[in-house]
Amino acid sequence: MKNRFTFLIITSKAGVQKKFSISKYLVYCIIALFVFLLGSGLVGIWKYKENAALKKESLLLEAEKEQLKAVARTVQDIKSEQKDIKNMLGLENGASENEKP
Repeated sequence: MKNRFTFLIITSKAGVQKKFSISKYLVYCIIALFVFLLGSGLVGIWKYKENAALKKESLLLEAEKEQLKAVARTVQDIKSEQKDIKNMLGLENGASENEKP
């Protein structure tokens, strides 16, 4: 009986006594399981919050990426227009018509 926990339950109305015993090993396993589940739950909550923050940051970065793409297209359009204007003015390659031999 040294390796067991004994419980005695007495009902107040009928006065019936119920006695049962559980192995200490089983009690320790149940406690360890409870601690493991509690720890896993806490880690899960922490990771869930971390995932939510990363998702929010990802959405912000995606929006910023789209803005940068729009700016890059605008810059490309400006460069194209600048090249067309230089061609029309005869300033291609940095030389004007007056400087040609």
